[in-house]
Amino acid sequence: MAICVLVLAERDHADQLNEQLKAAETPLTRCELIQPATNSETQPERTASEPKGNGNPLQSMDIDSIERLSPKLTRSRRQKLMAVWLLPFGFIFGIFITLSTDMDTFASYGTLGASIIGGLLGLVSGWMGSYAAAISVKIPNAEDVRILRNRHDQGQWLLLLETPMGIELPWKVLREANPLALTSLSEL
Repeated sequence: MAICVLVLAERDHADQLNEQLKAAETPLTRCELIQPATNSETQPERTASEPKGNGNPLQSMDIDSIERLSPKLTRSRRQKLMAVWLLPFGFIFGIFITLSTDMDTFASYGTLGASIIGGLLGLVSGWMGSYAAAISVKIPNAEDVRILRNRHDQGQWLLLLETPMGIELPWKVLREANPLALTSLSEL
């Protein structure tokens, strides 16, 4: 699958490109329009609810709702996936360590109580480990994503396109749209 992001000055360019891709019957698995950041310095030419033209305009989205362009979402998903196996492993390992050592830290709770407390401590360490593991992994295309987020903050529209596996993006059509920038995020 090929994934690219076009940086566009106006929303109309995205709608026109979407119509061209539909007319050319380009198979896309994703075609998402990201509205620019709005603050006092950078105001988009139109808001997401006011597309010009007829036809079927693209729905605009917030950049933080798209995982490929949001490091926070990527990290959160990775942490949850790590927790799925680190929490049970930590619990079981905590029980095992408590039973296999002669530590009397929780001896007043009896053998079963001490093992359960050891398991709970292992569970907590697994939870903390899932956060540490999620933070330590480098995000793919981090530099490209940072540049795209800066363009977004400058008040420019982003159009994310993704094709199915084995199908190339129509690069000629994309370049003819005269985007301000064209960034390829990945090819798998």
